[in-house]
Amino acid sequence: MPARFNAYVPDAAALVRLLDDETNYRIGRSPDCEVRVDHYSISRFHAELSGKGESWALRDTGSKNGLRVDGHLALRADFGKSTWFSMGDVYCWIELVDDAAAKRHVAERETRRATSRALSQQLMPKLGIRALIPQTLDVVLELAGLDRGFVLYSDGGEPLRVRASRGFAVDDISSKHFAGSASAVERAICEGKSVVCCDAADSPWLGAKPSVRLGGIRGLVCVPLRLSGESVGAIYADSRKPGPPVTELDLELIENVARHAAASFEAARLEADVADVVRSAADAGIRAPLWNEVRPRGD
Repeated sequence: MPARFNAYVPDAAALVRLLDDETNYRIGRSPDCEVRVDHYSISRFHAELSGKGESWALRDTGSKNGLRVDGHLALRADFGKSTWFSMGDVYCWIELVDDAAAKRHVAERETRRATSRALSQQLMPKLGIRALIPQTLDVVLELAGLDRGFVLYSDGGEPLRVRASRGFAVDDISSKHFAGSASAVERAICEGKSVVCCDAADSPWLGAKPSVRLGGIRGLVCVPLRLSGESVGAIYADSRKPGPPVTELDLELIENVARHAAASFEAARLEADVADVVRSAADAGIRAPLWNEVRPRGD
C-alpha cells in the first residue's frame, strides 16, 4: 500500500512525500536519492524504504549515524503500521495510507497551489501600498496555517518599518522573549533566504518510548521580500501553540506570495509617486502635456 513519508529536519521545513507501493526509495543527502533529506547528520545514501503488499521495509545502507526504531538502533525494520523512526538527528514518520487517501493527498496539494495562485492574484498594485501589505500578511497566515505575524518593508530606501501585524503588538516584537525570532528575521533579510524553525523540544521519545505523535512543535517562518536582488523587507509568521510544522509546500507557497507581493509593493509605490508628481504639477498650474504634443514625429 502507499505511504506518506515525513521528515522533520531541524531548522528547516518539514519534508512530506507520497511513496508508491512496490517501489524502492533511497533516502539520503545525495541528489541521486529518490527522497533527498539535506541535513549534516544524514549520509549521502543513508537508508532505503521498500514497499511491498501491506507493509514497508526500512534498511540501513551503510550510514554513519544509523537508524533508530522505537528508540533502539536498528539495521533493518519492517513496518506493518504507521511508525516513528529516526535517521541521524532527523525524526521521521511513515504513515501507511490506502489508495483513496493517497489520491486525496495529491488533490489537496494541487488545491492549495491553486488557492495560492488565486490569493496572489488579488494582491494588485491598484489597491495601494497601505492595503496591500496587511492583505499580503493575511494571505501568508492563511496559507501556512500560522496564527500571528508581521511585515517589515522599506519604502523607497527608507529604514525598515513594521507596516502590518496580526497577533502582535509593537511591545511584543521589542520584548526580550522575541529575541530568538528577531535573529531569524535579521538572518532572512541579510542572507536573502527564507528561515524556518521548528521546535521539537518535546521529541517523539521519552527514554526509549516513542510517543503517539510529535507534540509541542511550534513553527516559524520568515521570508525575505526581494526586489532586483536586494532585500526590501520580510514577512514573518509563527504559531504559539503546538501543531503541524511548516512544510516544504507551505514554504513554497509563502515564497511565491512574497515574490508576487514585492513586485506589487514596488508597482504600487511607483504609481503613488507618479500620482504625487501629477498632483503637484496640477497644484502649480502646470498642465500635463498630451502625448500627441510630445511624441517624436517623422520628417
